[in-house]
Amino acid sequence: MLSYIHAYHAGNHADILKHLTLSLILEHLCKKEKPFTVIDTHAGSGIYYLDDSRALKTEEAKSGVARLINFSQSIGDHRESFESETERNSKPQINTDSTDYKSFNLCSSLKSVNNFLEILHSFYALSEYPGSPLIENMFLREGDEQILCELHPTAFEELKNCFYNRRKECKAEGKIFVEPAIHKRDGYEFLKAVTPPKIKRGLCVVDPSFEDASDFEKCGEVISAVHKKWSAGIIALWYPLVAHRSAEISMMKERIAASVGATEPKILDIQMEIKRKEDMTGLAALYGSGMFIVNFPYQLDEEMKSILPELSKILGDTANEWSVELR
Repeated sequence: MLSYIHAYHAGNHADILKHLTLSLILEHLCKKEKPFTVIDTHAGSGIYYLDDSRALKTEEAKSGVARLINFSQSIGDHRESFESETERNSKPQINTDSTDYKSFNLCSSLKSVNNFLEILHSFYALSEYPGSPLIENMFLREGDEQILCELHPTAFEELKNCFYNRRKECKAEGKIFVEPAIHKRDGYEFLKAVTPPKIKRGLCVVDPSFEDASDFEKCGEVISAVHKKWSAGIIALWYPLVAHRSAEISMMKERIAASVGATEPKILDIQMEIKRKEDMTGLAALYGSGMFIVNFPYQLDEEMKSILPELSKILGDTANEWSVELR
């Protein structure tokens, strides 16, 4: 829907789950020298400002990126004492409810989590939050390609300006910059038109607002069609957890799973709940979110299992539930 404005929600718990998962997938793609393509169907503005009046109105970033940053900042102060304890005892008895342990454990799980946190820190220090396109671009190397789509006229102009600024910054700092192809088109129609991409190894991020019930049906239909044309592509779908859309979410995922039809698991379904479902009422009752990933990278399931117990505790409000399922 063109009425949706992500500036109100930038840096919330759903963004953290989505962008952490995205960073892990990109880290996997970067392990091989072969080039890859990243396609983003609902790219948004590229960058968001946490001191913007819209972000300040909802304060959703406070329980998302701000909370994660505050936890991670305690690592440096306590890393030395933790490592000393580890050296003295191979199985140290540590209070798992402590802030310091949760922060240390999350950031020590994987190098790529540290990469994600470093990205967040660099933007948060400027009261900024990076959107998916900007995070994707930071992982790209010479030879890789990025294709972005955004239909909202204001967000489209902001997206172009975001990469105008990134181009200047990379040039000034002598860093590699991969120029994205930016399109102003309907994301669903666009995805079917550009797949399979010229460089077939790669990732597609599908992240609509889901404010319209038709988005669930469209995602099921389009992702199923795209997988048939681009069977090797990683397709990462973000979806909201809202009680009044449970049936639509289930049907969407079943349709995608049926189209994949694999004899072995090819789909990873990740969920994180930060509020109790039974406490959430109304049409905007977001109690968590999920990532539904077709052709997920090897061991991504195990990586998420090591991260989500701590991440859900850090971001959890009235709940801190999580799940990682293979399909």
